[in-house]
Amino acid sequence: MLALDWDRRKPNYDFLIIGSGYGGAITAARIAGADLDPKPAVCILERGREWPIGAFPDTQLGAIAALRSNANPLGLYELLVYRDISVIKGSGLGGTSLINANVAIVPDREVFEQAGWPSLGYDRLLPYYQRARQVLDAGPHPRAHELPKVQALERRAAQIGARVGALDLAVNFTIDGPNPYGVPQKPCTDCGDCVTGCNVGAKNTLYMNYLPMARRAGADIFTQTKVEWIEKLPGGGWRVHGRRYDDQHPGGEKFTLEAAHVVLAAGSINSTEILLRSQMHGLSLSPAIGTGFGGNGDFFGLAHNGDFPTQVLGFGNHPNSPGAAHPPGPTIVGVIRYHADRPVGERITIQDLSFPNAGVDLCRAVFAALRGEDSDTGDEAAEEQRRRRDMFPLVPHDPGGAL
Repeated sequence: MLALDWDRRKPNYDFLIIGSGYGGAITAARIAGADLDPKPAVCILERGREWPIGAFPDTQLGAIAALRSNANPLGLYELLVYRDISVIKGSGLGGTSLINANVAIVPDREVFEQAGWPSLGYDRLLPYYQRARQVLDAGPHPRAHELPKVQALERRAAQIGARVGALDLAVNFTIDGPNPYGVPQKPCTDCGDCVTGCNVGAKNTLYMNYLPMARRAGADIFTQTKVEWIEKLPGGGWRVHGRRYDDQHPGGEKFTLEAAHVVLAAGSINSTEILLRSQMHGLSLSPAIGTGFGGNGDFFGLAHNGDFPTQVLGFGNHPNSPGAAHPPGPTIVGVIRYHADRPVGERITIQDLSFPNAGVDLCRAVFAALRGEDSDTGDEAAEEQRRRRDMFPLVPHDPGGAL
């Protein structure tokens, strides 16, 4: 376990980092590990709880019970729906790295040339992308082109004159034992449960690398501590106000900590929320806070009942289940870069997708209810046979794919 007991906290820190996702974990690891004299006192505050390997939900009911809300402040999955944007993110030690799709893509050079970006350019940032990729041990799936869903992607790529590449994934395929940061890991079993939490120990989340680096370098890590607002002290430094959640205080117990420096790394949504709440308590801020949000531009297209099985349904932490005979692979493995030679706004990145075990029943229900548009004719009898087979949950096949 990386988190410390709450009673071991100091009243004052040199650096207090709010959030344990990529921004917080990397910042803490690098500051705590820096060759500084005197050595700074570093603290990470994470509002979620610690999720040991094997504890992630892998059933539909388990995933529903782990939805984060005001009534369930220690839930793992948080879904935020606004008028113009929706966000799903992780709330636990390691942040959204616990439930992301592992993909580690370096943005195209032209992205940094668009209006609105700061002066940090591609060449200046590239060494740090490479450094992070090394720590996260991101690389392609060694058997990517053997997976039926990638083969299905290759068939579609050929139709549009493109090729499929294997993405760099923050997934371990080789280590069976302690990794370079002293954390035991197992090789990926292709179970497909990346986005609900890896119970194998193969996913290279921040819990496997940067957070152990920070802890080993002396950083204090506390979980179940939600920061609500920050206060600038008259004599310099900051006071952090928050609530600590545990069995004795399910509604949260108020706390304060002081620090010379505070790093807001609670994600774009929650960092902004903390700033705006701090403004309500008197903190002076720019009127631009809370504006200018944008998403990843993600959208999904589902193809079902095709001629070729794609095996995209996860089997989770159930290696003896029928689905384990047809492993789907990690959530995302391959990529088609469509119109890669066109301007940034005209490019499309197409990827495959696997459904985690916790979403399999929902997936079946959706495909049973939505017939979609038939893209060919003359094979209606075969399509109906496949539909009946795929909707029967005990048969180790899947509904034909998601591309």
